[in-house]
Amino acid sequence: MENDLTLTTTKSASTSSALNQHHRRSFAIILTSVVLLTFGGKLYEIILPLMIYDITHSSVAMSSMKTAELLPNFFFAIFIGVFVDRVNKKRWVLWMIGLQAVLLLSFALLFRSGIHLLPVYYAIGFFLMTLSYGYFNAEVSLIKLSVPNQELTAANAKLSFAETFVGIMGPALSGLILMLSDVSDGLLITSACYLICMGLFTRLKLTGEKETPRQTKFAAEFLEGWHAFSSNKPLMMMTVFVVFLNCTYTVINTTAIYFAKDDLRLSSSLLAVVLSASGAGGLAGSLLLNKLRQAWGLGKVFGASILLNAVAYFLLFITHGLVSFAAALFVCGFAATLYSVSVYAFRQEQTPAHLMGRITGITGTCFRIGMPIAVYASGWVIAWWGASVIFVACSVWNLVALAVYVRTRLWNVQ
Repeated sequence: MENDLTLTTTKSASTSSALNQHHRRSFAIILTSVVLLTFGGKLYEIILPLMIYDITHSSVAMSSMKTAELLPNFFFAIFIGVFVDRVNKKRWVLWMIGLQAVLLLSFALLFRSGIHLLPVYYAIGFFLMTLSYGYFNAEVSLIKLSVPNQELTAANAKLSFAETFVGIMGPALSGLILMLSDVSDGLLITSACYLICMGLFTRLKLTGEKETPRQTKFAAEFLEGWHAFSSNKPLMMMTVFVVFLNCTYTVINTTAIYFAKDDLRLSSSLLAVVLSASGAGGLAGSLLLNKLRQAWGLGKVFGASILLNAVAYFLLFITHGLVSFAAALFVCGFAATLYSVSVYAFRQEQTPAHLMGRITGITGTCFRIGMPIAVYASGWVIAWWGASVIFVACSVWNLVALAVYVRTRLWNVQ
């Protein structure tokens, strides 16, 4: 009897060890891919608006490009979420990444050929962001499948650390790339990063995912996800706050680049290097996030991110030089990490694995309800009254949201 017990315990320990090793391997592949995708994405995020600015010198054209990139998430996020829950996620991810690589190559070819048709660029940006969200939705599900529930916050913090570390190096390397003869080299490097990621994901094994024929219809599966979301009052309440806060978060990203080029008169290469201050702030946020959550709880960390965003936007409002601009970007990056990781961790902890794609799609659509309108309108506001109006308005907006937030039960979420 004692030998049987010992044997059972040994087998259990061996199984547990194998399972942990599998989780670590799967998460390592996802983490490495996130590093490469983030690096490529950072190059694209910095180079694209600079390309549009160099062609047009127009805040409206820049905001229109950003609006085109936001629309796919708004229109398709819900449907993509249902698809992700229905399909083989590994195969889905490979398609999403591969098609993005092809579009980036096409984008670079058009630019090198001197074909500067903004509607075509907007269309490419639209499809790139559609595929990017298709990947991101599946990535959220992959993390849920690869990481035990009690380790999700730590896993998201590690992913955020990787993203923000690349956020420091990406802009600096963008500065070097912008010194080369052709700015579209950045698009080629981004495409190469995506192709490497395809190779990595071919090695990913998900033992927890089974491909079984779906007996329910598409609409029924969507309704199942919607009912789960609508019955989760804390998640709905968090979503409402993110809807309002995301409007300012996205507007600031585009406005800061225009402000640096048009008001501070920074060169493209210097701007790319200065933007690494935002990555440094994000890195600091990633390092402190777990300790802050343990000390304050998730609800207060999210509240702190709202306050810090308000402070950062006000610093941008009073900025008149390179040093104060870099300081404001550092605070922006720190606050953005607390903000995004808090939201993603809360959503994952509140959602069962089999509904992850649908809940991510539904919340992703809700998160972006006001973003396209806010971003497009900001381009005209900048053209009429300047970037400073955007900075101070966003700061006040966040303070109002914080005043409401501290009176809700989310404030005390652990």
